[in-house]
Amino acid sequence: MPRPHTQAGRADMRRWIAGSLMSCALALAAGQAWAQEAGTFRYAEQVKLITMDPQQQSGSGVPFLRPVYESLFEKGPDGENVPLLATGYEVDGLDVTITLREGVSFSNGEAFNAEAAAANINRGIKLDVIEGLRTVESAEAANEYTLRIKLKEPDPAIINSLCYTGGMMIAPAALDDPAVDRNPVGTGPYVYNASESREGEVRVYTPNPTYWDKDKIGLARYEVWEIPDDTARLNSLRTGQIDAGNWLSNAQAAIIDRAPDLELIRHNGGLNYHVIISDREGTVVPAFADPLVRKAMALAIDRDAFNQAIQFGLAVKSFQPYGQGDWAYDPSLEGVYEYDLDKARELMAQSGFPEGFTFDMPSIPIYQSRLEALAGFFQEIGITMNIVPLEPGTLARRSRTTDFPATNLVWNTITDPKFVALRYIYEDAAYNPFKAKPSDELLALAEEGLNSVESEERAPAYKKMAAQLADEAFLIFVTNAPILFGVSEKTANNPSVVYRYGEDSINLRGLVAND
Repeated sequence: MPRPHTQAGRADMRRWIAGSLMSCALALAAGQAWAQEAGTFRYAEQVKLITMDPQQQSGSGVPFLRPVYESLFEKGPDGENVPLLATGYEVDGLDVTITLREGVSFSNGEAFNAEAAAANINRGIKLDVIEGLRTVESAEAANEYTLRIKLKEPDPAIINSLCYTGGMMIAPAALDDPAVDRNPVGTGPYVYNASESREGEVRVYTPNPTYWDKDKIGLARYEVWEIPDDTARLNSLRTGQIDAGNWLSNAQAAIIDRAPDLELIRHNGGLNYHVIISDREGTVVPAFADPLVRKAMALAIDRDAFNQAIQFGLAVKSFQPYGQGDWAYDPSLEGVYEYDLDKARELMAQSGFPEGFTFDMPSIPIYQSRLEALAGFFQEIGITMNIVPLEPGTLARRSRTTDFPATNLVWNTITDPKFVALRYIYEDAAYNPFKAKPSDELLALAEEGLNSVESEERAPAYKKMAAQLADEAFLIFVTNAPILFGVSEKTANNPSVVYRYGEDSINLRGLVAND
């Protein structure tokens, strides 16, 4: 039974207060007055905006949401859970009690309280898009500023889930607004300016006049540009059209890394690029039901060559969901599927599909070169992978459907390991659209990993899970790369620029313009 988190909540609060004081001191030392709204900061996202409804959001696109929406909690500089719209919490078994910040209102004037928070959580449960809410049974207001959440099962990472879209708060009046995907209403420091935004090009945000912490509003205008083309985004950074943007590990990121007037920020967290065999029971592609085929595919990938040619040496090889240094990482799995073309061909010959087969793989522009390389590797063992282009920003959503028998995504390695099961293993997992029945071994390990709140007690279960995943090979891990930001020299020297822990976005509270 998980122990109460009251002391943990207090410790988080102390760390948060210390961090906030340090940030304030840095800003004052730089002679910056956050309360004076001035200037513009421009950020470029590498995916197109799909929705501004956080409870419908999947995959990338969080930088479009952060100006408007705040979560109940957020991550501190060391990855700890820090209260934001919440002020504290306690977890006792299946009961979670969260105290909320008083004096906060949504930008439309509605009060933020426990009733509004419960309505958000319950809507998120009903929509069933956010993986982090899948362990939640219901939410209710205990009183005006106390939220109670009932869990279906023990969840040591529930507060972690409330740091992201699962904890973002939408104004009650907007919850049922069919236009909320382009008319966001939250408690954040900025409001969406639809009249100055241009669909498919740029999203404009201006100060929220009702914001509860006005001293943290330092900009007159914040812009998020939609630039999925890597070269166009690089040119925008070079010419000063944008101040910062996010990149995958690719040629343009390598150029930024070498440019004297730009800087490539290697942020914490890692993006684990992997292939998902969605149709692992062979409903559409019978060969995918054969573990020998899946293992052959894993062995056919030359990860060193992939990293050098496609990711320009900015990544490392990966054979499991977690990154080196993570508490669930198992060093004994390194090299479990080291490139071995002879062994891969041998397994294909032993499989039920010695002549090979063909399948379709969805692609968005930023993954095109990656998939072309993978297609070449698979062709060496008789497997033809047809690359099917999709609109930017739609890959995660399409990967949740049976449109394709396999897909390719990135997994943030700082994500709690419980999400491996929620995302890929369970029969109703987000990226198990064919409803493949998981093995008894994986189910048992997923349950075991939830029996404690202490990472050292949970780690053995998740290490065994990684080994079992390697054996079943329906998840084929390729490389890990850090989260990368390309920034101008002025942005690199701007002390108010703070990158959100493990995210491809900037914390807007306290951000001021470069000039």
